[in-house]
Amino acid sequence: MKPAVVLLCVAALCCSAASPSAPSVTAADLQHQLGSLSLDPDGSYRVRDLRLTRGDVSIFFNEGILILARPVGGRRIAAVFTTVDTEGGDGEVLLLSAQPSERASLAAATGGPNLDEHFKLAILFFADDTLDEINTQLAKAPLRPAPEAESKVAEQINSVLQHQSDTVNMAMLQALLDAHEPAEGRFFATVVGSELGIFNVICDPGAAEPVTIGRTEIDKDGQASFRIWTGYRPRRAPLYVPPPPAIQDYHLDATIGPDLKMETTAHFLYRANTRNGRTIPLSLSSRLRVESASVNGAPAEFAQPPVGALSPRFESDAAMLLVTPEALRAGDTYQVQIRYSGSVIRRVSNGSFFVGDRAIWYPRGNPMLTNFDLVFHYPAEFQLVSTGEPVEEEKAAGHVRTTHRRTEIPEQFAGFNLGEYTHLQLDAGGYHINCYADNSASTGMNGIPAQSAEILSYYARRWLPLPIHSLSVTPIPGYFGQGFPGLIYLSNVAYVKEQDRPAELRNAGSNIFFSDLLLPHEIAHQWWGNMVTAADYRSWWIMEAMANDSALQFIVEREGANMGAEILRRFRERLLQTQDGKPVESFGPLDFGQRLLDNNGEFVWHVVVYEKGAWVLQMLRERLGAAQFRAMQQYVLEHYNGHGITNDEFREAAKRFLPAGDPDPTLKKFFETWIYGTGIPKLRLAHAGKSRTKQWTVLVSGVDDEFTADLPLRCKSADGRERRQWIPIVSGENPVTHVAATETCELPATTEFLSQPEK
Repeated sequence: MKPAVVLLCVAALCCSAASPSAPSVTAADLQHQLGSLSLDPDGSYRVRDLRLTRGDVSIFFNEGILILARPVGGRRIAAVFTTVDTEGGDGEVLLLSAQPSERASLAAATGGPNLDEHFKLAILFFADDTLDEINTQLAKAPLRPAPEAESKVAEQINSVLQHQSDTVNMAMLQALLDAHEPAEGRFFATVVGSELGIFNVICDPGAAEPVTIGRTEIDKDGQASFRIWTGYRPRRAPLYVPPPPAIQDYHLDATIGPDLKMETTAHFLYRANTRNGRTIPLSLSSRLRVESASVNGAPAEFAQPPVGALSPRFESDAAMLLVTPEALRAGDTYQVQIRYSGSVIRRVSNGSFFVGDRAIWYPRGNPMLTNFDLVFHYPAEFQLVSTGEPVEEEKAAGHVRTTHRRTEIPEQFAGFNLGEYTHLQLDAGGYHINCYADNSASTGMNGIPAQSAEILSYYARRWLPLPIHSLSVTPIPGYFGQGFPGLIYLSNVAYVKEQDRPAELRNAGSNIFFSDLLLPHEIAHQWWGNMVTAADYRSWWIMEAMANDSALQFIVEREGANMGAEILRRFRERLLQTQDGKPVESFGPLDFGQRLLDNNGEFVWHVVVYEKGAWVLQMLRERLGAAQFRAMQQYVLEHYNGHGITNDEFREAAKRFLPAGDPDPTLKKFFETWIYGTGIPKLRLAHAGKSRTKQWTVLVSGVDDEFTADLPLRCKSADGRERRQWIPIVSGENPVTHVAATETCELPATTEFLSQPEK
């Protein structure tokens, strides 16, 4: 075959803008083809010195065989590179990481700060212009077809290709049916590295963080998660602009049977964009299976991954897709109906109920901000509580009870809880507070109703009134809490008096968490997480840190500064605690968020995001001053109400309230050190010489050579006057200048700086 002919064939097959959504092609047909994907002997070539670049990642096919997979829906979407039957065959993946935190993350995962891995096998899936790039390079040298190579590897590689297709099935199905531009198409590479083993290189240009490298791993409990080695926005990528919410006017009608199975109908309006084509991408718990769907009254196809399918985090197992017969018109609004069933509720041993998949029990878009109208039918012996204000009184007809609630403003989430509850209600400060407890609770719900009213009133005075009028506090089995709009899931341990809790929870640390921190933390999420939320996983720490900091401020108001200082001391001890031979704090910076959970487990994630986050906000309050910090909070709540906030937007908001003369007027140094970096320094203040020649020095240890921060040194004159002097510090000796001979200096108090005084 001549090069020119190859060029024409490949170009015709890889153009994603060319009628991917022909009505004759069904989603079921495409899924079948994806599931039986195989190599094409007519698309097998010996190649040398091919290169693909995706977001600063270079993939070199130095010497080997490139075999295209058979077309799916008339388009080439996959290929395999192998060095079988190739003397000196080799491929290479190269990434020179630019960000210090990502270099550290790569080093922790691979042993080096950059990625330079050779490989013998790589499997590619692509919805971008990969074939155009390959074809252009092939045309520069004589073609060397290698059909015999396909026969040598087909049996082994075809099964691998089909297995890999399972993990990217939903993404590729969407790509075959949507209307994305080639430059915005996704690219997936599964590489079998010579040293690192199997890993993935993923590029999604439409995402906030387009490049991800990592792999799926199975933990000791058999749970699979995608562990990110590095993720970033390429240096030359344009500024990310998040899409507007596409879903409006959401109605849910759910029937819960005695067996706890749910049968639900979802109705909503969907505003199409230029990329939809024939697709409406959504998320739904894999425990729930779609039974039928329609768009504007016409039947629509639907696709979900198989129950239990292992799906990396870049394509959650909650992914689902609606497929319409004809392409959607950008800007038009469509009526969508989805019927689905399954269960996210289970009964636990003590008679309580656990509601799982609390954020994806209904089909969701991303991003999401809509009014919810929620109707639940359920066994009359239960009580059900949900997001929203009551539309009408609960009704019981025979063995079925009905609850109807509606949100008064657009919300990001809607949740519900179910149980056999006792119920206490009180009104405080314009809010209706409803507290529910199961049969494990102490008398009076351990004071939770009165505490809830006190906390809610305290926060409303500090910031802004909530745009909702009802707050329900409900129990959930487990050692955690969660705050949804108007609905709080609170660990059932918090409902039990300290002396009656399980023996392993009767200690000072557990008592502080369940009795002091948890309830004010979750109520704070009505502002931090619901009124304003994070724009991405990188900024989610702000919500958890704000909730923890708010709980600390409430505790100080109620119990005094010593209690707040004690909690911060415990936080720092846990940050310095060693795991796998290194401090917990060193596993990753605050902005890694969910990555810490997937890569290092719940303890590391919680300590860094929640507890270091609270420390960092305490340091920011010291820098701004208490009044200005509170003014900054009010500014964020007002200006980002109903929106996500990024780390950089948070920094811009905070710097508005810095006092004049601050040594870091943009707060970039502060963020680089405490949000994007790791390290807790050990500090020692020393002086030498007599009074007229005294030289103060701050000795810094326990951090690497890249560490830098501003230290608020406290100096006092002979007549008792105090002042704060900021000095820049790095690892090693740091001389203190501009200190009078008659002044004495001291390090900041432990409640003002995340440091460990060196003895």
